[in-house]
Amino acid sequence: MERSALAAAIDRSAALAMRLHMIGDDRTERRHGLAVARRAGLVCLSSTEMPDDLFTRALGYGTFAAATQRQIDAAVRHYTALRLPTRFEVMHGAVPRAAVRLLVRNGFREEKGARQVHVLELTRAPRAVESGELRVERVRRVDAMRYARLASRGFGSKGPIGLLFERGWIRQLRSGRYATAFVGSVRRTPAATGVLVTDRKAAGLYSGSVLPRFRGNAFQNAMIRARVRYGYDRGFRLFYAMSEPDNASARNARDEGFVTRFEMRRYIRETD
Repeated sequence: MERSALAAAIDRSAALAMRLHMIGDDRTERRHGLAVARRAGLVCLSSTEMPDDLFTRALGYGTFAAATQRQIDAAVRHYTALRLPTRFEVMHGAVPRAAVRLLVRNGFREEKGARQVHVLELTRAPRAVESGELRVERVRRVDAMRYARLASRGFGSKGPIGLLFERGWIRQLRSGRYATAFVGSVRRTPAATGVLVTDRKAAGLYSGSVLPRFRGNAFQNAMIRARVRYGYDRGFRLFYAMSEPDNASARNARDEGFVTRFEMRRYIRETD
């Protein structure tokens, strides 16, 4: 797939994944001031109670939306009305340098931190899933709550953000529309988790965790293979995963054939 089309498909899928977590529970939306809006083709995430880089950022700049002054102005107006900083997430390696320079000329500065985007494009069936002692099973809708709590344990998630993601997975898995979850068990004891979020053109690997006592056994590699095989059998050929730079998750993805193609960086302009 052409680089620009590849980046647009991944960025659009990632925007969908965030929207599914943020929107759908009125109580959670009110509590955290969550909203997702479309402005000049951008997807604008916002939280008036958690205005950090996770829940307050504009997605799609230079990928599925144009990287122009019009987009910047629209985002600034939107976030200023909410009394929030304006933040763009930019996919380096796909977005032209001129688009980044335009942000800088508009008073944006790069924030610390980045996420790598690992990509797998398949032209043939993936190798057979071999998981050794790990038995990987698809999660049923009725087990959505059990999965969400298990994933929270795997990530050590606590506090309001952990609860937000936990409730998000429960909603998504119960709906059965975009997200499919898997649990890996050793002798019937849950050991690993993973979700595949499918959009029209891309399948994203999310929620990959291994409980502490089972780490070091390549179980997350098995969970990656299981999700890729599941997606391939349903017609998907483009897969992606995101991670902090060169951490264990990044190495696991590369071990399974993913290539690090892009890097997500954030640019912020504080409110006037």
